[in-house]
Amino acid sequence: MKKLLRNLLSAVLFVGILASCETTDPLIEEAQKNIFTQNYDSALAVLDRSIQQNPESGLPYYYKATTYKEIALTISQISERKETYQNFRDAAVTAREKFATMEETPSEADEVNNLILSTWGYEHNKAIELVNSDSLKATVEEPLKVAVAHLENAVIINPDSTLSWDILAQVQSIDGNYPGAIEALNTSMEMKSTPPSDDYLRLGAYYRDNEQPEEAIDVLETGVESYPDSVQLVQVLADVYMQAGQRDKSIQTIEALIERDPNNAQYHLALGTQLLQATTEISENITGNYDKIYDLDTELRNNRNKSAAIKASIDSLVSVNEELTAEMNQLSDQAESELIRVTELRPNSAQAFQYLGIYFTNKAAALYEKRNFTQDNELANQLDQQAKEELKEAMKYYERAVEIEPDNTGYWQSLSRIYVQLDMQEKASEAMDKAGM
Repeated sequence: MKKLLRNLLSAVLFVGILASCETTDPLIEEAQKNIFTQNYDSALAVLDRSIQQNPESGLPYYYKATTYKEIALTISQISERKETYQNFRDAAVTAREKFATMEETPSEADEVNNLILSTWGYEHNKAIELVNSDSLKATVEEPLKVAVAHLENAVIINPDSTLSWDILAQVQSIDGNYPGAIEALNTSMEMKSTPPSDDYLRLGAYYRDNEQPEEAIDVLETGVESYPDSVQLVQVLADVYMQAGQRDKSIQTIEALIERDPNNAQYHLALGTQLLQATTEISENITGNYDKIYDLDTELRNNRNKSAAIKASIDSLVSVNEELTAEMNQLSDQAESELIRVTELRPNSAQAFQYLGIYFTNKAAALYEKRNFTQDNELANQLDQQAKEELKEAMKYYERAVEIEPDNTGYWQSLSRIYVQLDMQEKASEAMDKAGM
């Protein structure tokens, strides 16, 4: 039934073509009949003969394009239409160029652009339908890849369509193909005299997700130069600076936003988050150094002949940890200040209270780490008590977070761990229940 309908539609189409054609060229008439009867190879052969006899005419190229369009639609594997569509594009462009130099142009000359656009629209719209329609997605395997194939056909047919390139980039990124998304969006942006700020955001995100932070920085810095008032671009740039290990640039970037709008809670939250992330990274380095100190202590007990060198290594690591701790404490104080400012500007920000909980939990962890590597029992007891005081502060902030968002299982899970460390077993059990543990 579907084939019958398709043939009927083709018949209607080509009756129209035959009726509108004013040519008296018998080869063109023969080609039209072959197209109508779906003898496409014969049609192409006849049209090649027509080109040999009338090399300056656009008509045979126009009907070659029409033939290739019909052939493409007979290819069920969408990704295998590319070569046919390239032939279509070449023939259609040549037809347009030939028609432009002919003294007397046939009616087909006015239809070339429509032929290109209708063929492009078919492939483009098929992709959109696949992406947007859940019922249609269910009819094919790997619908995103099929949508990509339709869009790749669309940009072959009409390579000047920034819309198709843009959507191709988006679908590629959804499918996890970031190199493909990057290539498509770069192509689109090159065709635009002034790419919008969203293009820079998306391209920067694609590079970031493809683990190319330096390329992401280049794109986002260019975007900020073009759109200096785009807060979103600046925020994403700060995130990528941090990802690339350029912590100072990240912090400076957000601080510049705060200078513009000192009462913007989101900016203070962003800065507090970045500072907290920085302290976490330093804490991990400190822990790594303590692990090395532990190994060196073991080696020292087993190898007295190298005691001087081993002790020197231990002293060096202890000194590095002291410097890292001082840096971490400075950043920690700033992070705490920023996050408390968020709670003042936005008293119901559960996220800010969560981050404050993380901040104090990290401080407690650092103290426990130091306690574990000291041989001074009195100092160990002091560090243990200090760590518990920090945990009590963390508990206070997490309790405020779950008060604001009582259904957040992640908050309850973190709170349950704090209760366990503080030996508050009954509260820990209740928190675990609410966390679904």
